[in-house]
Amino acid sequence: MASRSLSLAYLAGTALLLVTAGGGFVLARDADVLALRLPTRILAPTKHSLEGPRDAVEHFQCNRCHVMPGIEPTSAPLSENCVTCHQAITAGRLDLWYQEEHVEQWKQHLTHLVRTPDLGSLGQRVKRSWLIGWLQAPHVVRPLYGATMPKLKIGPREAALIADFFAVTEEESGEPPRGDAVAGRALYERSQCASCHYRGDSPLAALRYGAPEFSSPSARRRAPDLRYVRSRMSLSQLRSWLVEPQRILPDTEMPSFPFTPKEVEDLVAFLSEPLPEPVAVPRPAYKPRLLEREVHYPEVAQKLSRHLCFHCHSDRNRPGDQGPGNTGGFGYNGVLLDLATREGILRGVKRDGQFRGFPDRLEDGTPRLIASLLARHAELDGHYDSEVMGMPLGFPPIPDEEIDLIHTWIEQGAPE
Repeated sequence: MASRSLSLAYLAGTALLLVTAGGGFVLARDADVLALRLPTRILAPTKHSLEGPRDAVEHFQCNRCHVMPGIEPTSAPLSENCVTCHQAITAGRLDLWYQEEHVEQWKQHLTHLVRTPDLGSLGQRVKRSWLIGWLQAPHVVRPLYGATMPKLKIGPREAALIADFFAVTEEESGEPPRGDAVAGRALYERSQCASCHYRGDSPLAALRYGAPEFSSPSARRRAPDLRYVRSRMSLSQLRSWLVEPQRILPDTEMPSFPFTPKEVEDLVAFLSEPLPEPVAVPRPAYKPRLLEREVHYPEVAQKLSRHLCFHCHSDRNRPGDQGPGNTGGFGYNGVLLDLATREGILRGVKRDGQFRGFPDRLEDGTPRLIASLLARHAELDGHYDSEVMGMPLGFPPIPDEEIDLIHTWIEQGAPE
């Protein structure tokens, strides 16, 4: 009997030990998820003078979206990093700690910023002059990727420091392509490159936030528009990439083709051919219309503010970092704009030492929020208005009907 009691006690003790160890493992594994509920540090710019490459990378918070070898932390904590938070949601790591209905809703909406380009081999993939210019006025490189590089508050010197950090030194040698462009075109078609790549024929101008095209297969979404390949890459870089892309970027979905040296030169010649500039068709600026019904805040929150805007303009009552559009980031000082609550929207931005209220209008009477939503359309091609920053920052423009909804709500006095 004593032996049996000892055996039961042993089993109970072992079970308790396993449960405790298992619980400890889960807590250790999900420590970053649990930290989402804790106060965070504010990531707003702190340095007014950037002395070296690392200063620039930290100041512009490249680790909000990218893994950044060489700085600590290499990736910002979950609460401050769009990509790692989205990856944790899709991997089910929040299932245990958050209400099921909320997690399922998040999973349904997750399309953008689930992964971002690996910057480790950037020096082998882009030219220095292109990178410095693009950081100052980013245009869409991958039309179906959805999320794009946000417009930083950055000048030539700071952009050059970031290029230094990634050891991007390559420039064009001035040599002409050596291959046969006609043969290269035939090889391009035979290899079905257009099944993933656009070459100046993307539907970018027609795409809006939430478009089904942004849920295309991963290889299609990650493939860059080859219209820009020669402005981005030197001939030498392009040759190396076509020969063995996985050696340069191990996680690329670009397959390795058994091209002969001559075929590589032919493809390089074809891809180097200038494309005709797109015909500029004058398109009148969209004029938001007033809906013939009353719009209330819960509908605005569902469509926009609590679905999209609050990621950068978080609740002002949240301790710590409240996003680049609130407490600051990406080189911008905070304007304390809280778009997560109706009260925050009505308070408006803080400019010249005071909150501007709502709606804050431009000289022509357009609400600044509406002007920002409309300005995002032109930014996709790298054209920026110095007076109005397009929103949502780094994302596709929102559909016209949603702009109509917000415009109506504003003009109706922002009903509860």
